[in-house]
Amino acid sequence: MKKISALFIFCSLLLLSPLSVYAAMIKLEINCKPGEEKNENRVDIKDGYWKFPVVKIPKSKEKEAYSVVIESYDTKEAKNEKIEISGAEFSRRSVLLPRNGVITFDNKEDFPRQISILHDGESEPTIITVQPKSSVQQPFIADGNYRITDGMFSWNTVSVTVLTTNYVWTLKENNNRRDVPDIAPGSYTLKIYYGTSRIYSEAFTVVQNAAQNFTYKIEKGKVTNLDTYSTSMD
Repeated sequence: MKKISALFIFCSLLLLSPLSVYAAMIKLEINCKPGEEKNENRVDIKDGYWKFPVVKIPKSKEKEAYSVVIESYDTKEAKNEKIEISGAEFSRRSVLLPRNGVITFDNKEDFPRQISILHDGESEPTIITVQPKSSVQQPFIADGNYRITDGMFSWNTVSVTVLTTNYVWTLKENNNRRDVPDIAPGSYTLKIYYGTSRIYSEAFTVVQNAAQNFTYKIEKGKVTNLDTYSTSMD
């Protein structure tokens, strides 16, 4: 009888422990006005005789995205970004991914397109062929910096940064709200990126049995902490 009682208590503690560990929540609210995209890259044009530098002036591309990263937070949420291939350019200039993030390459052309992906420190790139009017998904398992290059136009490149964390939330223009209800009490770092460049960092502590609110404003590349406070969840 004593053994059965002890086993019952042990099993009850196992069932209750996740509730006590994850009895915390953070609420994020961010008002975001995207910054202007800059294009100051130069490239040498060669035709076998002439060689002269020109400024690359592609068609209008989407502005760089702002992203929120929570380091040390483990989430099961998947992250999939898309790059469209059309003409002599990609639809993106830079992509920020969590570890194990995925990029979908979408070929808009009527013929195959080949791209190469080179991880910093490696000598041989990964070569991917995307068939006409189709797409290919490529996972990025290792953290670090990657360079994606168009097989037809060598100046057409995308910079990819893969972080050690696995939580990256891409912001939209104007108001963004998100709850993180399953975060364990402890120390974390919230970072905000513009493209692949970090522009803000703040350490914070998650308190057990509390809902913590974080409110920010992003305007002209500047991040302002408007209000951070906690309320009890009891």
